[in-house]
Amino acid sequence: MDFFDLHCDTITSAMQRSVDMTHGYLDISLPVNREIVRHCQCFAIFCPDTIKGEDAFNYYTMAKHYFRDQLAEYPQYFEQVNTAADIEKITKSGKTAAILTVEGGRVLGGKIGRLEKLREDGVKMMTLTWNGENEIGKGSVEQGFGLKPFGIEVIKEMERMKMIIDVSHLSDAGFEDVIKNVGCAVAASHSNLRSICGHRRNLTDEYFKEIIHRGGIVGINFYKGFLNENEERASLDDIVKHVEKMLLLGGENTVCMGSDYDGCDVVDGIKKLNDVTKLYNIITKEFGENLAEKIFWKNANRFFAERI
Repeated sequence: MDFFDLHCDTITSAMQRSVDMTHGYLDISLPVNREIVRHCQCFAIFCPDTIKGEDAFNYYTMAKHYFRDQLAEYPQYFEQVNTAADIEKITKSGKTAAILTVEGGRVLGGKIGRLEKLREDGVKMMTLTWNGENEIGKGSVEQGFGLKPFGIEVIKEMERMKMIIDVSHLSDAGFEDVIKNVGCAVAASHSNLRSICGHRRNLTDEYFKEIIHRGGIVGINFYKGFLNENEERASLDDIVKHVEKMLLLGGENTVCMGSDYDGCDVVDGIKKLNDVTKLYNIITKEFGENLAEKIFWKNANRFFAERI
């Protein structure tokens, strides 16, 4: 099988624990099990809401250096993606193709010029918020509040420079501000459907259809609390339910995977990346091999190939 994953927190998790990216503690530990023939992984630099201003940008810089050090230490296992052609080239060599992303636009420290710095570093996608408030706007904790004037400036600049706008974690009002102010396709890197699990972090059916309309993508999140309102009962069957509803809404070319590995309590059965073949087999059985290939690789690969 092939696996293109739109989101993990492995960089931050490993850095905070002072371990390298081959450590067995991690959900994503290199090298990847070769049952996964092609592996493209979006590695997010996650900046918590408690870190603010210049400290947030400095935190980003520290995590970026950690990531680069790991690339230099383990060139036989993974390589950073800079162009669309890199995904094919890197995965063909048997290595993980690593796409650098950012979770939490607070890393800009309120300075629009830092988007250019992120682009120079190879960042291809950025969520505007995490759960709380930053200089850009407010996250899902405060649904009635959207983007600030600086946030509108940020999304317009991201559209101009072709950095992918990631609406996961954003408030509903923030999502609506995005679709009012830019015309580009957007991603929800790790979000499920609110009609299946009513958590505020999940997308409404209407927002999911708007992402379809724009040619965007949505990554299924493996976190128990976004799969089932009763976390203790969450199972792989809940992933099937979210996928099924997304397909019914017209998302055949939209549904992807956005595991959130190393950032949450992942549902039983796929606790580690090397277990994800179990999910692939379930999805293949339920929806057929062609759809499974789209969901696990083709949709995300096409989307990024057209934009980076």
